[in-house]
Amino acid sequence: MSRISSLASNTLLVQQIFRTQQRVFDQQVQIASEKKSQDYTGIGTETQRLVNLENSREALLKFVQLNNQVDTQFNITTAAVEGIREVIVDFRRSMDNYRQLDGKDPARVKDIQDNAFRSLQSLQDLLNTEFDGRFLFGGSRTRTAPVDLGLSTVAAFQAKYDGANVVFPTTRDAHLEDFSFSKDENNTDQLFIDASHFMQFKQDGDGNAATPGSSTITATSSLFQNVVAGSTITVTGASANNGTYTVDSVATSNNISTITIKTEMLTDESNAAAALTYRDPAPPRLTKTIATPDLGSLTFNRANNRITAANVGALSAIPVGAKFTVSGTTLNNGDFTVSSNDGTNIVIEAVKLTDDGLTSGDAFFDYFSNTDVLFTAATKTIEVRQSGTATPVANSFNGLAIGDSVTVAGSASNNGAFTVASIAADGSSITVSEAVTDETDTTGATFTSTASNFRQGGVGDNTGTGLVTGTQMVITANDKIQIQDSGGTAVKGVFANLKVGMSIAATGTASNNQTFTISAISADGSTIDVNQDITVAETDTDGARLTVFAADGTISAAPYYLGDELSQTVRVSTRRDFEVDLNAIDPAFEKAIRAMGTILQGKFSSEGGLDHNEGRIDEALFLLESSLERSVAGNPPSGNVELTGNIEQVQIDLGYDRVLLDTTNKLHKNLISFLEGAISDVENIDQSETITKLLDDQRALEVSFQSFARIRQLSLVNFI
Repeated sequence: MSRISSLASNTLLVQQIFRTQQRVFDQQVQIASEKKSQDYTGIGTETQRLVNLENSREALLKFVQLNNQVDTQFNITTAAVEGIREVIVDFRRSMDNYRQLDGKDPARVKDIQDNAFRSLQSLQDLLNTEFDGRFLFGGSRTRTAPVDLGLSTVAAFQAKYDGANVVFPTTRDAHLEDFSFSKDENNTDQLFIDASHFMQFKQDGDGNAATPGSSTITATSSLFQNVVAGSTITVTGASANNGTYTVDSVATSNNISTITIKTEMLTDESNAAAALTYRDPAPPRLTKTIATPDLGSLTFNRANNRITAANVGALSAIPVGAKFTVSGTTLNNGDFTVSSNDGTNIVIEAVKLTDDGLTSGDAFFDYFSNTDVLFTAATKTIEVRQSGTATPVANSFNGLAIGDSVTVAGSASNNGAFTVASIAADGSSITVSEAVTDETDTTGATFTSTASNFRQGGVGDNTGTGLVTGTQMVITANDKIQIQDSGGTAVKGVFANLKVGMSIAATGTASNNQTFTISAISADGSTIDVNQDITVAETDTDGARLTVFAADGTISAAPYYLGDELSQTVRVSTRRDFEVDLNAIDPAFEKAIRAMGTILQGKFSSEGGLDHNEGRIDEALFLLESSLERSVAGNPPSGNVELTGNIEQVQIDLGYDRVLLDTTNKLHKNLISFLEGAISDVENIDQSETITKLLDDQRALEVSFQSFARIRQLSLVNFI
């Protein structure tokens, strides 16, 4: 071997050249990227500090992004609120002009009511403003349009709110009333009770057409106790009383609640000396009076809603749809609207209920004494039947559920525990998992269960002992009715879900078939006292029946607002946030809607028309002012206490929130700039230093290659 360099030296030199070459490459990347390293490993001991700085910066950038998005939402909300303000201001200006002119001119009334309708439509559209698939005025229900004012036409609105019998709500609570009942929710799954029959409709509290009265809707429990007077309710699914009504008052007594509706009906009265006053529809629309000499006399008939003049044709001057005022009578003075008129007979637009659910029809409570029990082996069915018949007794097994255990005692062949496999739709029978023996029990079996609702008492009452068949009804001369088992022991809880004041009908007895009024209920629910005198005492053992009647249907009140009142939290930084609670029932908007609805209701010339109710103008103007301004002169209409929310304050709050967002974002951006500087100090190179190192390593690499090549060429031959 003549070559001077060895394998070991060559390898060492190559490794050194590669290291120099890697440094050159790394420095080229650093200069191109201006970063010390392409990963955190190359940062060394500064890695954790860099990660912390970058995380802080990213969090701030996220806050800035979200704040910008919220600010865009607020910007759109601000524009919508400004549009709402302009609508209200324009309508208020129109109202000011209307007040200065003749409010009895049909054209002017039509113009202002058309204006109110258009303004309501505009408010509805603006309050349903949507941004990025989210409705801005619906609280947390951002996917549902929050406002539905039920607007289709002026005529349809006035058909619902005639301004006399059904009045647009005058208070905020009434305006926002929201409930729907289709059953007695306080009496579900109780023995002998069908909760779907829960309303009693009365045309008149005392039932006497010759005395003034009001129509009422009574629930079978305190279901209506929180209904607000002045609210608009709708009844549907009731055979005779479907319609829309205004609530006059609500009363709760003995855990039964009663709604009195705004009623307009005549009181039976004959040969009344009276006068009728009306406004002539022809210009100059003078007020005219038809006096007793021209009428002869008047007869008022509640059943037919009819006023009849003794003198034929004496009423022909009053047009259909017009308001007229009756005076001089004993029982019927007041304002009415003409529904039809043949010149002698006027039929008024009455609002009254039809008696329903009082003494016949559907049963809320239905109890049969001395019932039979049919056990059927083939179907594993246990059914309760009326005494001596094949007629099932509904609701006998209410309160049980599939899987519950029921224990039977007192039967001839079927005593023991059974598991409920199914329950008949009417609650009259159960199918069990275990085998049963064919039997018809007529002497009385007892059913008990640990199921919490399988009681003859109320929910959680526990005064009942389960279902007892073969009972007897004891009617005593001291005006009491008691349910006993066949051994003479009072059966607890039978009457526990009834209320004092209810009417209960007895049938199938020997001497006491009549309707009683409950005056007291015993603590254990086995006995009721009644107001009526019971003169014949008896113990019925062959099957009698006690029934409390009620009608079914749905009673509801629906507000214009479909959203909720939940606030949304906007977190502008790690340490600061604020609540966004602006929605479409803010008083600023609600008062304006109520003002416009007040003006829009009622047809011209009718009893509820604006021309006959000029006091609504001042009421509406107050509400409009209150919806716009923080300070309003005068007193709220009808003595109502109005909330202070207004457009001015809403705009101030939105402005403050936007300033807060802007200020916070500026602070975030300043801090981001500082963090980016600190991040640069950690991860960025010093270009001058790096270029100098690169040039040095480049020269070193060139020299290394030259030296390596030179050494590879050296040989001992050259020196021998």
